Amino acid sequence: MMSKNTNRISSVIPQTDLDAALKLIEQGYNKLKPYLIEALSKHEIEAYAKLGEKSEPFVGKGIEFAKNNTQLVPRRCNIAESEKDFKVFEVLRPLDVLVAQLALRISQTRTIAGAEALDCINDFYKSVKQDAQDGIADAVPVYEELKKRYIGNGHRKPISTNSK
Repeated sequence: MMSKNTNRISSVIPQTDLDAALKLIEQGYNKLKPYLIEALSKHEIEAYAKLGEKSEPFVGKGIEFAKNNTQLVPRRCNIAESEKDFKVFEVLRPLDVLVAQLALRISQTRTIAGAEALDCINDFYKSVKQDAQDGIADAVPVYEELKKRYIGNGHRKPISTNSK
């Protein structure tokens, strides 16, 4: 665990860069959207078999054999459609990896940036609280306002359901 106040994030992302990145991501999304399925629930996606690293060569070789041995292909099996599906699986891999890496780095950067800001303001709050308790007049209204919002260590305190 990193110590508090390590300040790993010390930059401001220019709004023009954020706007440009968002526009490019939206363009990519909109370009691919007609070829992508609607979002599935966790339950729905779990119902499907998963094509992975080990089964990918099996499917590729199976399509090749089926195309060359059409007399062996069951009627319920549409090899032309399977070949299209397999191609989509293959061509989306680099995008899947890149987008996953981007999402992970964005998420981790947000987590660290938020934690650093929270750590600093928690320290400020504790200092203001002590100053208010010590009778420093300027600290009292700051403390009173911040204590309404203080959540303590990044975790919300449970709301009592007991009525009196």
